[in-house]
Amino acid sequence: MKCFKCKGEMTEGTTTFVADTDDCCIVVRHVPCMKCGECGEIAYSGKVSANLEKIVKAVRSAMAEVTVVNYREDVA
Repeated sequence: MKCFKCKGEMTEGTTTFVADTDDCCIVVRHVPCMKCGECGEIAYSGKVSANLEKIVKAVRSAMAEVTVVNYREDVA
């Protein structure tokens, strides 16, 4: 897969996703992604993006100011 930004080569990896909402800051660690070896751009699959949305929604309902969670498909 080619990077959308610089056209470098993307490889599978993991990253940390941060969502800063009005209520809290949510940090999701070990998120599967594609990373560009040239510019560092990150891309998520549709499934991972949907799971991140579910995780953020679930955590926001807990109303914590700062939350750090590990990415797991069974959580989403």
